[in-house]
Amino acid sequence: MFEYRDTPQGKVLSAGYPAVEALVDSEQFDPLNAAFEKAYEELSAIARQKRGLRRSREARKAMRAIERVMDLLRELLAIKYRMQQATAKPK
Repeated sequence: MFEYRDTPQGKVLSAGYPAVEALVDSEQFDPLNAAFEKAYEELSAIARQKRGLRRSREARKAMRAIERVMDLLRELLAIKYRMQQATAKPK
């Protein structure tokens, strides 16, 4: 399930999602936020249209998916901070 990947700090345990791990490690969310914001605005405009109910429904589903991804990234960042605090505390 887990694998090791090479990093500048040496080999580290990886869950197999190097892009997500790098994003959470770097905390550089600005490009991702900008892309999600643009996509969300476009989907919101589609969802507000009266014609094409199926298209509107699909746009709302995609908007919920973006919201869930952002929630997941916030949760991963919170877990990272909790882990850092747990390892920084002297026993």
